[in-house]
Amino acid sequence: MPQTTIDKIFQLLSSEDFKDPDTGLLFFPVYIYTYPAEKEFQIREQIDLLNEKLKRPSNNLNCLVINIYKEFIIYLKESTFAGTSLFDSILDLEQDNYEDSLEFIQEKANDDQFMNFIGQKFEAYFKEQQTDRVYLFLHGFGSVFPYLRLSTLLKNTEKYTKNFKLIAFYPGDFKNANYSLFSLFNDDNVYRANHLNKFI
Repeated sequence: MPQTTIDKIFQLLSSEDFKDPDTGLLFFPVYIYTYPAEKEFQIREQIDLLNEKLKRPSNNLNCLVINIYKEFIIYLKESTFAGTSLFDSILDLEQDNYEDSLEFIQEKANDDQFMNFIGQKFEAYFKEQQTDRVYLFLHGFGSVFPYLRLSTLLKNTEKYTKNFKLIAFYPGDFKNANYSLFSLFNDDNVYRANHLNKFI
């Protein structure tokens, strides 16, 4: 019976050498798994399956799984300005000027406050450096497009990416040393990350 993608990634991530945080890309421990955008919902299910398999007693690994789109929505709802949540402010602005609302979303997705909001979630989870916490799974970049790129997030949260390995699930491809979202839009400055596909 042929191995599925989830089987191959599971074998890699459960191997003693790879799951050691002190091996591999020590200064930028980021790995990107690319897949065709049309498999997005299948990959989301496989991320959950992968997480469950790694939790089993044979591995006993707990992974932090973050959907960046959902986290952005949470951030907008929890952050307020002049007594109103940013989420509600966007809805109000959308009624008055749709184009301005899009620019506002773009601004909030890329500002330091959101980057710190995400980075502090990384930091809080891995702070104690427990032996069962070595992986962060990051996905949702197709949903959050065009407001936030993977390259922007990685660049602005690098100071929080320590003592664990970040696995980004990316709906696109990797050609000529470039990552391309949906195989259409190049992502800048992710050349330091390793292409996970070549390991499986």
